[in-house]
Amino acid sequence: MFTVVLLFVSAVIIALIIYTMTMDKLREIAALKLIGASDRTIVGLVLQQALILGGAGYVAAVGVVFAVRDVFPRSVALGPAEITVMAGVIGLICVLGSLVSIRAALAIEPQQALGG
Repeated sequence: MFTVVLLFVSAVIIALIIYTMTMDKLREIAALKLIGASDRTIVGLVLQQALILGGAGYVAAVGVVFAVRDVFPRSVALGPAEITVMAGVIGLICVLGSLVSIRAALAIEPQQALGG
């Protein structure tokens, strides 16, 4: 149960960060739409942003875990299977967390690039 709560909280935090980053780029997204970028391109950009953010966090977390795992009195067995599953979970959380941002990015009107 504790793991589920932690995964839910981290999913919400990731979604908020991605949404905030997307909202900061509203004018740029509108400009892309104005010059004819397809919705698929916009979706790809937001997904890339989310997956790069998640991948960087994952690599940093695995690095910290392996750097300090001998310091703690209890050891946790982390084999290749666990690390791979966690990478998949992080990827899924990032993709699901970016759905709200994708929806907001697709709703932007191209005229917003010209106006205020």
